[in-house]
Amino acid sequence: MSLALFLIFFVAPLAYSANTGTPKPPTIDESVLQNVFGSPQSFYSQAVPVVPENGTLVDPDYWDSEDIYRPSSLTYDLFDLSITKRVAKSSPDNFLMSPLGLKLALAILTEAATGTTQAELVSVLNFDKDRNTVRHKFASIVSSLKTKSPQYILDLGSRIYVDNTAKTRQRFAAIAEQFYNTELQNIDLSKPGPAAKDINAWVSEKTQGRISQLVTEADLASAVVLILNTLYFRGTWRHQFAPNETAAAPFYVTPSVQKQAHFMKLQNSFYYAESMKFDAKILRMPYLGRKYSMNIIVPNSLSGLPRVVENLSELRQEMTFLTEKVVDVTIPRFQFDYTTHFENILKELGVREAFEDTASFPGISRGQTLRQRLKVSNVLQKAGIEVNELGSTAYSATEISLVNKFGTDNDGMQEVIANKPFLFFIEDEATRQLLFSGRFADPPATIKMA
Repeated sequence: MSLALFLIFFVAPLAYSANTGTPKPPTIDESVLQNVFGSPQSFYSQAVPVVPENGTLVDPDYWDSEDIYRPSSLTYDLFDLSITKRVAKSSPDNFLMSPLGLKLALAILTEAATGTTQAELVSVLNFDKDRNTVRHKFASIVSSLKTKSPQYILDLGSRIYVDNTAKTRQRFAAIAEQFYNTELQNIDLSKPGPAAKDINAWVSEKTQGRISQLVTEADLASAVVLILNTLYFRGTWRHQFAPNETAAAPFYVTPSVQKQAHFMKLQNSFYYAESMKFDAKILRMPYLGRKYSMNIIVPNSLSGLPRVVENLSELRQEMTFLTEKVVDVTIPRFQFDYTTHFENILKELGVREAFEDTASFPGISRGQTLRQRLKVSNVLQKAGIEVNELGSTAYSATEISLVNKFGTDNDGMQEVIANKPFLFFIEDEATRQLLFSGRFADPPATIKMA
């Protein structure tokens, strides 16, 4: 499986003026770090990007340890499920987004906000009112995501591009770097061509080339600050599907519309639940590394997905009912990209002033006048996903025999057939964060066997 994400905030001035000189690139003075955080040897120091050795995944002997799922007694962050619900209800088509990616970028933006602008962000994000609590929580999340493993690849990138005419506040730069692992980079936005090229090159590098061209010269026309967030994940199923078992069959888009899809088949032990609240089946499919998993929710009826979406806030409670069962799994192999504009959705949730002329973001740069005050003009996220028999497109095939594992006793076996629209979530089980959430509802018109 391979996923890539790009998220960008376009922060524009209310009335842009470029008559100031070009300052030197921002640097963080050691005294500022000590003043903000105390000792510079803080536990939450900036971590290096995660890159498995030689950039490849390895195939360890993973049968020597059990797959154990421990449901969390805590609820999901309400924002994660609220934003997923809004995106799901905005269109019946396939979608993919990263709640964590959006939340991380909004958290950084909150650090620069004051007054009503900050209050709205804190309320919608369901943040603790104590800023230090929020900062240390994100530092812990980022630290967990930066954990290296030869069994998966996860690369989290976060960067703030600031126009050369802006005078960045060192306190904001220090907080962004220390707690959110986010670097500030000066750039000449008066030359949108070279600027777009530099930004796209960084995004391409962080997403392993999956997203190579997003920002255009037109996008940068009025921008002063850009908050970028990238997330790339490539994982391999703990229980891989045998490619020779994959076969074409109908996928029911609607009661009157069917499309051919290629379905992967596997019988193994999974954590599974039949949810009465959702009238759906919940299946947890772990990846190698005992850290990440995909949870899929397949409604029992073809028209049942809206009920799941409407009750999505109950997901964490429903997942406490997962128990280990032998499950016969049939899911489609799929791949798609998706771009989300979050401006209207965030406004519906209650983040309004950030987009208006009354927005207050004095924490980003010094010397803002009424003609130079900033507001958010665009919140854009682009994501892509590919699911196949092995989990990762770059991983070599491994044949797994299940005959001796289960014998011939099929009593109590469960069945999950995802031949109708379903939801899926990629979760970091160490921090209970939703890396990705999405819906597969419509196979491509043309499918090809590998």
